[in-house]
Amino acid sequence: MTKSKHSRLQEEQLAPATEKVLRQITTLYEQGLVGDSPGGSMGLQDIAQSPQLQMTMRKPRKKVSCMVVGNHSAGKSSFINWYIGEGIQKTGVAIETRGFTFVTSGKKRETLTGEATIRFYDFLKDFQQFEGIIPNLFTEISPSKEKNFACVDWIDTPGLVDGEMSYPFDVLKAILWMAEHVDMILIFFDPIGQATCKRTMEVVSALNNYPPAVEKLHYFMSKADAVEKEHDRQRVLIQITQNLATRIRNSHAFNLPTFYIPPEDGSPCPIPNAIEEVCQSVDKSINMTVQRNLRVLKEDCENILARCNKVLADDKQMKAENLSRRMYGILYYLLASLSSCLLVSLVVTRILPSICNVYDEACAHGGVRSLVRISPAVAEHFMFLSTISLVLFGFFMLMGKITWRIKPVFSKRDLKKIDEYRVMTKKIMETEQGLYDEYFKTLGAER
Repeated sequence: MTKSKHSRLQEEQLAPATEKVLRQITTLYEQGLVGDSPGGSMGLQDIAQSPQLQMTMRKPRKKVSCMVVGNHSAGKSSFINWYIGEGIQKTGVAIETRGFTFVTSGKKRETLTGEATIRFYDFLKDFQQFEGIIPNLFTEISPSKEKNFACVDWIDTPGLVDGEMSYPFDVLKAILWMAEHVDMILIFFDPIGQATCKRTMEVVSALNNYPPAVEKLHYFMSKADAVEKEHDRQRVLIQITQNLATRIRNSHAFNLPTFYIPPEDGSPCPIPNAIEEVCQSVDKSINMTVQRNLRVLKEDCENILARCNKVLADDKQMKAENLSRRMYGILYYLLASLSSCLLVSLVVTRILPSICNVYDEACAHGGVRSLVRISPAVAEHFMFLSTISLVLFGFFMLMGKITWRIKPVFSKRDLKKIDEYRVMTKKIMETEQGLYDEYFKTLGAER
């Protein structure tokens, strides 16, 4: 067994372990530690989006998404078929390559059309903005266990051609939109005529001038066996390189390996084949995705814990402010009561002499006689004093109403929920090291 075949066999054996780590990370976002809590468990996403925390959080995808771009007949569909070991994509027919096709692993062979594909991949929700895309969007599900297919979603893009070939949607804008949402982009160049067609070069230029895509680009010359002579292959490579020179932004890292699909009968071919390099690029992206997802898992747990602490601190401060508002409200209402008592006293003092003229015995009390004596002075300034009292009463009542406006705070049930969220999140965070250990096993490295 050659070294490359032995390496590939090891990677295929470790693929289920890698898939398991990615799936476990996603499960922590969707379901949490199932059965770990007596009251039931919640995923990180539900915890973050709960009414108490109100955070925005997206779960990481459990597969790497790899988009293949190139001119028609560049071998995009053929490579995907070879990678998964199944003729799932039609090849060599221009009309079949006018849309986007997702190729993903599943329990059984199935085909999804546009609407189903949009629902299957939640990140495609905004992809519907491109008029004409839905009828030209498909998903092919395969149970293949070849290579690292369980960890990869392949996206076959429309074949790029010049001339009278028309597309039912804006291909360039659709590819740029997809470039932002995938993990890597493989660009295949056909060595026998269309590699440097105008439309292909426009797409390459646009991708190189689109920041979210630049670091995801990988270039390959496919169908290398279609050019038998070495000097002809070198001439094609030079031609492609010259056309790309002014379009590639990260030219310092530019590399253009040549590959071809190995013959089905296993017959040897004298032409060097870098198809394993394509697979290694995919494997590297898978490993980087695992590391990124583990890092994001830790960061999201830390963000949730920080959010719990913040909302609890804010709630404590809000309760203190509400208490202060109530105290001031009570004070204003007491002042309003005093103002109303003053107004009533003024009215009583104003009309008391008239009452005494009718009921002499009512004025026998010493306090009443005192009020009667000051009644003329009150009568002289009655309108002014009563207006002041009425204004004060209205002012204190209004201030009391305004001040008494308390802000909502957490109930005991809410506080209990937040404590549960903290406990769940800390337990999920504790699983991170175990996931790292599983991931390190997939690398075959000892520590």
